Amino acid sequence: MENLKLLKIFNSIIEAEIAKSFLTGNNIESWIFADDAGNMYPSQDIVNGVKLMVGKNDFDDARALLDCLEKDVETGE
Repeated sequence: MENLKLLKIFNSIIEAEIAKSFLTGNNIESWIFADDAGNMYPSQDIVNGVKLMVGKNDFDDARALLDCLEKDVETGE
């Protein structure tokens, strides 16, 4: 975990999975951490958040890609 850096905290595992998939498609490995008891308590995602982590070396590229994805979602492009 010492080589990982928090990229973003999401409100749901679905949002985190979409971002993870987008990063994977752009050759950036990422990991999702959720404190939801193995998805037995998905409501905990809203309380605790779902963390998307990337390697420290990939952080800047991942942040730029995620910013582009979020901008496209907001503008509908």
